[in-house]
Amino acid sequence: KGENAGGPNDINDARKLQISKDQFDAFIDRHSGQSMLIPEPNTVMQNSYLLLDEELRFLDCSENGKVPSQSILEVGVEQALSQAGFDDLMFHKRGGIYAWTRERSISN
Repeated sequence: KGENAGGPNDINDARKLQISKDQFDAFIDRHSGQSMLIPEPNTVMQNSYLLLDEELRFLDCSENGKVPSQSILEVGVEQALSQAGFDDLMFHKRGGIYAWTRERSISN
């Protein structure tokens, strides 16, 4: 279920790119020495990100699909967000709040 699931009304068929949980876990194990690796399995990502489509509708992925909310242009962010299936607890659990500062390097 979803826009890339290979159904008759879907945009694309991404099934050949799908991997199992065991394959994902093996990849993470093989690359665990990489400091920049931040593993995020589907169970973590599914509802802890906010997705907007081209009509500025949040996409609710909580039922393994992408159900659009009403557009934020029509009903405002608060009402549209209430239709997004967003998991605030998982967002915080995965460390979704970042410190967006970093030192700038000035080169000559």
